[in-house]
Amino acid sequence: MNGWRWAGAAAAALVAGAAGVSAVAWAAGRRLPVEHLSGGGLELAQPPGAVWEVLTGVDLFPAWRPDVAHVERLPATAAGRPRWREDGRHGHTVYEVVESEPPHRLVTGIADPDLPYGGTWTFVLTPAGGGCTLTVTERGEVYQPLYRAVSHYVTGEGAAVHRFLAALARRTAG
Repeated sequence: MNGWRWAGAAAAALVAGAAGVSAVAWAAGRRLPVEHLSGGGLELAQPPGAVWEVLTGVDLFPAWRPDVAHVERLPATAAGRPRWREDGRHGHTVYEVVESEPPHRLVTGIADPDLPYGGTWTFVLTPAGGGCTLTVTERGEVYQPLYRAVSHYVTGEGAAVHRFLAALARRTAG
């Protein structure tokens, strides 16, 4: 076989291998539930009101969240709930405030029905000494089987919560 035939055979093997892996991942994803629950928490030195300002200061997200490059405020919902779009390396996502009980409970949700995922994040701030405890609960949905498999087996369903908490810890430190 000459070099071109070897290259062609190698390329065909790679394509077939990738198709096989995708098919296995898709089948594994079909067996996983669409919904997942994940979360985490932090002890913070700041009182709930100060942390609330950080959590609701969406215009400042790009300054402390590495996954957010730009934020655009959008018109509020018909019910008057704030909405915004976050742009990052994986595209853009529209969010809205679902519930707000300052400075103790905030629920935000994905408000873009065209995405392959959705869900809500619930933030609960509990006073603790001079600071507070923040608990974040993600109630997520991943609609496409291939994305479900990647989320479950590769990145982990709680990865976004943990990245957020790490960024928030850096933002509120010192």
